[in-house]
Parts: sequence; structure tokens; C-alpha cells
Amino acid sequence: MIEFSVFIYGLLSAFVLLSAEQNRRLARPNPAMVTAVGWGLFSMSSTLAVLLGGVALALVLGVNVPELAQSALR
Repeated sequence: MIEFSVFIYGLLSAFVLLSAEQNRRLARPNPAMVTAVGWGLFSMSSTLAVLLGGVALALVLGVNVPELAQSALR
């Protein structure tokens, strides 16, 4: 399931970046859907970065993260 999610994330990111670049070259505004998807991807990426940073900090400080240990054994 994670592979599918990463694939969709990559497709959406490429679409948004390519559309924004083409619209910039043609000097026209981005459609509302491209802007909304871009903000959604930005929000998801930022939230995931903060959450994973928190887990990394917890591991550095020696906090036991039980779900992480179980998933590493799979």
C-alpha cells in the first residue's frame, strides 16, 4: 500500500510542478485545481516531515517507540 501511495504522490508532484513551470513560461496564472493540489501536497509533506522529525528526536533521546520496533521485525 505504501508503494502505491508514494507512486501517486510522485505523479501528483510531477503534474503540479510541470504545470506550474509551463504556466510561468507562458505568463498565465495557475488554475485553482493546480494550486489546491500543490498546497495539499505541501501540507502533507510538511506534516510528515515534522512527525518523522519528532520520531527521530524521540529515538535520539532514548524514548522507546514500541510500534517502530514491531514494524522493524517484519
